[in-house]
Amino acid sequence: MVKTVVKKYQVYDYNDLKNNDELFYKCYENWLSNSDNINCFSDENINSFTRFAEKLNMKIDYSLSNTEYPDRNCHITLKPDYSLDNNDMQEILKNYKGNGYYICDILKDFTLELLNKGNYKYLCEWNTNNLVLKIQNKMFDLWFKDNQDYFSKENFLQLVECNEYEFYENGNIAY
Repeated sequence: MVKTVVKKYQVYDYNDLKNNDELFYKCYENWLSNSDNINCFSDENINSFTRFAEKLNMKIDYSLSNTEYPDRNCHITLKPDYSLDNNDMQEILKNYKGNGYYICDILKDFTLELLNKGNYKYLCEWNTNNLVLKIQNKMFDLWFKDNQDYFSKENFLQLVECNEYEFYENGNIAY
């Protein structure tokens, strides 16, 4: 004889999470602690950095975490393959679109703004290195700002609403 056991579970949706802080935080903390949960735009971000570096004839080396904040192993390093020239860089970036992702526009505008400032009008070795350092620091900041936005409470709620996620009382997603 075969017995079938049916167990009912209460599931909670977006509206429940919005109206119950305790449930929201339990679900949010479970979502944050899931090791498979990474920023879905991380590949796009890396691709944007790589294309930008290649466009300016630079090599890029990086080690980045998929967390909100950097650890001591995180870095982005840009190494120009040649002596950069202000006019050439401005011409290269004038119509630069990259891969069409918003980070490409931010890097383009940031670099053009630096090139138009006094210390970078005429590039020499010391300020070329400084310019490259500022660009790689901007990339680093953009990476972790994007991760902070992705792992924010607001984004979590948007993901729950858009994907119609439901949760068990213990905070786990009901698949």
